[in-house]
Amino acid sequence: MIEHEMTKEELLEELRATRNRVEELEAAVQRQSTSPKAENSSEERPPDKEGDRDPAETRDFLHGILNSSTLVSIVLTDLDQNVLFWNTGAQNMFGYSSEEMLGSKVTRLYPPDSLAKETVEALRTMVRKKSGAVHGKMKQLSKAGDALTISLALSPMMDTSGEVKGILGVGLDVTEEEKQELEILRLFDQVRRTQDAAIFALAKLAESRDEETGAHLVRIQSYTRLLCECIAGKEDFREIVTPQYIEDLVRSAVLHDIGKVSIPDSVLLSPGGFSPEDHRIMMKHTIAGGKALEEAAEKLGASSFLTLGMEVAYYHHERWDGSGYPFGLAGEAIPLSARIVAVADVYDALTTERRYKKAFSHKAACTSIDEGKSAQFDPRLVDAFIKAEKEFRQVRDTVSE
Repeated sequence: MIEHEMTKEELLEELRATRNRVEELEAAVQRQSTSPKAENSSEERPPDKEGDRDPAETRDFLHGILNSSTLVSIVLTDLDQNVLFWNTGAQNMFGYSSEEMLGSKVTRLYPPDSLAKETVEALRTMVRKKSGAVHGKMKQLSKAGDALTISLALSPMMDTSGEVKGILGVGLDVTEEEKQELEILRLFDQVRRTQDAAIFALAKLAESRDEETGAHLVRIQSYTRLLCECIAGKEDFREIVTPQYIEDLVRSAVLHDIGKVSIPDSVLLSPGGFSPEDHRIMMKHTIAGGKALEEAAEKLGASSFLTLGMEVAYYHHERWDGSGYPFGLAGEAIPLSARIVAVADVYDALTTERRYKKAFSHKAACTSIDEGKSAQFDPRLVDAFIKAEKEFRQVRDTVSE
């Protein structure tokens, strides 16, 4: 009777110890079968060496050790998948006794969809090479019909001549651990979706004061993703534009104009063009938004999507040639996140009708962005935009106001 539940570390330690004992005893059996025997030797042989055990005694001793592993399944099959050995751990794990399993097919443990093609191919390769092991998680069924997740290691078992005679499987039940991992992932996804909804709602509230809509934000996210995917594999960007970077930037891109909440309606909703003073006030939205997100990121105490949001809010009106605002940064000094969102934001602004202007056609917008190459925009991002311009147009036509 087990007095306490073993931890994963204890189980793994038991597994490692068992494997070591198996290897030692296999070596002892091989030494017994291959070592020359002195014929007429009157010298008494020490009884305590493993290599001097009687083969039957050694086999029984080996079985005893394997059966002592009560929480780790150890199963030996021949090459036709017939069970040759079934230890106490396997009985405890699956509910089948040794009598029930010996001589039967080990595949009775597997649901129909559990033998993945990759695992079968890896096993065949292992047998052909007569070395190595296959490791992975597999779905298996207990006698009661319960679905189990088993962390399984399969190794070839060879005779003294080096021929593969069977497969040794050593397994650890990780069903509960997997359930806990899935629950953590579910909760994480729920938190992430809640965050996304809150971020989008906050951004939409800010944008709505400037006649923008939720469709504008959706398009900005789509354009940002398109540009990221175009440059992700290129030498200049591959170290930065990782899958995680793309997801974080797409999430945070909607916050680029969050600082507009600080701009007075008299300026933000001015029916005509901005006066020099109005323009000076409008430029402050980058500082207001960037500072708010910077403080939020600092409270988290770690780099996150809010860090990219801060970069985008601060710098998406900077220009490649250094003539932008609020800091007059130029070239690579402008964070990549802001350079990407700048292209996305300008394309959407050009192709959207406003009270003070008509919408540009897709072709005219592309021409305008191309003319801004190396002046307003990073030239490499303009190249990526031109490459993806058909996809940009599709988003523009699909995600309407």
